[in-house]
Amino acid sequence: MDITLSWDLFIIVFFALVITYSFIIGKHESVKIIVASYIAIVAVQGIGNFLARMSADYSKPVFSLIGITVDITLLSTTKLVLFVAAIIFLAVRGSFEIEFRRDPGGTLDTVLTGAFGFATAGLLLSTLLTYVADVPLLSKNIAETKTIATIVAQSQLMSTMVTYQDLWFTLPALLILGTGFIGREHS
Repeated sequence: MDITLSWDLFIIVFFALVITYSFIIGKHESVKIIVASYIAIVAVQGIGNFLARMSADYSKPVFSLIGITVDITLLSTTKLVLFVAAIIFLAVRGSFEIEFRRDPGGTLDTVLTGAFGFATAGLLLSTLLTYVADVPLLSKNIAETKTIATIVAQSQLMSTMVTYQDLWFTLPALLILGTGFIGREHS
């Protein structure tokens, strides 16, 4: 069997790992990861915008005084590292718990866990692509950036990820909302 490393293989493995992890940690913790991801996305985007503003022409003396040259690669890498660190910190030390008042139980519970894993993988990968492209969240121009255009040309799955980024950002929230309408009420 000849396996060629490609972006399609990367996406398949990424989704498989996140879905598997969701089954390991369960439905409640999977939703906690989704909530932590949304918080991290907003926080890191804000930090990235602040750093970009500070590295603009009028602020270069601030960074040059401490010997730091800010370029797009450094900014993208910083956003990626902060994003991963924020999710881990929020999931482990975030001091919040997720509890469903309505729990479907049985097979539907297993399906929801898989769906949350699938939605989480899409959200995480779309966010990572946004940070690599160094574009605003949900930018319609992400596929046209130099970094992403090359990848999209090589991979049909990556093209799908980029084309439907709006769906990947909203799917986890829609699943959480939809879960509130199913199942039976707990006391």
